Amino acid sequence: MKDIQTACAELARHPESYVAKLAAAIAEADRARELEPQDVITVKDARISTSLAEIKVLKANNRLLRAQLSKLQDMQFGQKSEKLPGNRKTGGKAAPANSASCFQAGMADGNAEIAQTEDVKPKPRGMLGRQAIEFPSHLPKDIRIVEPSDGAVCNCGCGMRLLGEQVIKRLTYKPAEIRVIEEHYPKYVCHVCDRFKQAPVPKRAFDQTCFDDRLIAGLAVSKFADFLPNFRQEQIFMRSGVKLHRSTMSRLMDQAVDALLPLYDVMNRDLKASSKLFMDETVLAQLAPGSGKTKTCYVWALCRDDRRWKGNAPPGVVFHFKQSRKGQHAEDILTGFNGALQVDGYAGYNRLRREQRNGGPLALAYCWAHVRRKFLDVHKATKSGQAMEVIELINAMYEIERRLKSQPASARCAARQLGTAPLMDKLAQLLQKISGRVSVKSTLGQAVTYTLKLWTGLSMFLSDGRIEIDSNAVENTIRPIALLRKNALFAGSEVGGRNWAVMASLIGTCKLNGVEPYAYLTWVFEQMAIGHPRSQYEKLLPWNCPRGRYSIEG
Repeated sequence: MKDIQTACAELARHPESYVAKLAAAIAEADRARELEPQDVITVKDARISTSLAEIKVLKANNRLLRAQLSKLQDMQFGQKSEKLPGNRKTGGKAAPANSASCFQAGMADGNAEIAQTEDVKPKPRGMLGRQAIEFPSHLPKDIRIVEPSDGAVCNCGCGMRLLGEQVIKRLTYKPAEIRVIEEHYPKYVCHVCDRFKQAPVPKRAFDQTCFDDRLIAGLAVSKFADFLPNFRQEQIFMRSGVKLHRSTMSRLMDQAVDALLPLYDVMNRDLKASSKLFMDETVLAQLAPGSGKTKTCYVWALCRDDRRWKGNAPPGVVFHFKQSRKGQHAEDILTGFNGALQVDGYAGYNRLRREQRNGGPLALAYCWAHVRRKFLDVHKATKSGQAMEVIELINAMYEIERRLKSQPASARCAARQLGTAPLMDKLAQLLQKISGRVSVKSTLGQAVTYTLKLWTGLSMFLSDGRIEIDSNAVENTIRPIALLRKNALFAGSEVGGRNWAVMASLIGTCKLNGVEPYAYLTWVFEQMAIGHPRSQYEKLLPWNCPRGRYSIEG
């Protein structure tokens, strides 16, 4: 009796509601059995009930394990797109009729002057190599005039007049050249007045080295923009007969980052002066000397991208290398920031909402892409129709967001109140309905619980046009970190992680602003060499680079 009651108590705490009810029924039947005379039929019925409960437990565990296995297989071998198979051409699931009519009504209303864009058309596929090739005007041209072998003389002996010409353009490639700069400084002396003259040696950003500033900039761009780790760059130099060891490259990068740290700090302060930012973190391994192993560290990304709502501030990203994922790091990084912060559902950010925070609590907006991803995993694993209903409503919200791209914040806010708010009300009702029917420990129940827990932050974008529906902007800036991490495997030390963060910040901001990274770094080193005052380093930020998008050296 005691063993059966203990087992039933354990089953009652099982996530599957049917198992919990069955356990209660078994316990009640077992108590009733104790009051009745024992017979063979009663004992067999009890054993059958117990076996049924055990079968249900095994089936429930099997479903959870299968869902986990399906998710892992999809992460390893499946498609990365979160769009449903039948809707990839149109960029997602079309909005339901009620949401579309609500949105159209808002467009007709005079409360918001929004220019509705045309329906999203599928992107044209490639022309199998037949598309027109454009030759940018900034590229240098080698003009060659090919005359006939016998000259402009006819067979009859008289001269020929120029009728026209055929012009053939071809795009060619010249491998990178490694050159040696040998500067000669003649020394002059006057024997009459005993005077000595020599041209002064021009200042460079890095004087105490035999490597030119442009080489150091090239090493940084190759690693942090083209994702070539030092050992691969070493092999490239070896093909030209230059022995440039990877340890030397690391030393040069230390010097470059030491010079760029004040500029990095200025950019960090500039971003934290904004009214709205994104934040996210990603893993970066660091070598643990002497152990032959690596330890898990993190790169925290702080991003500003106001282009979708026509903000005035230029986009930028700053990375911070930290030894752990503790929420204290996020609080330290955001010291001095008092605006809206858009993040994922990581619990470490919750400390930013405390009243005791220096500067007051932050308003946290959460990401709908993470929510949709959870329900999409459930649908892939279990083919759940309820998960599919949630995905369709979220895709309808994204459809409205696509129409609001590059609209002012006030217009976005008004359109969301008219079109997106009714969809979210419907979604909230659906989630409450699902939560009452499924176990909180099932995959669908966990997705529902995650969404309802973050509902306040997920709803912030309805009342603030500056806030996006998701945090994809910062996740896109983290992708280069992941690519280089895959190639370089780990940072050699904490200083190496710092170098990684600083260079990735400057080069990542160059990419966001359409500035060629090599042109920017060489320009910054030139300004440092001529003594640009540190009090005016804000003029050296990437969006102020005068060389623009392309840089071609003669």
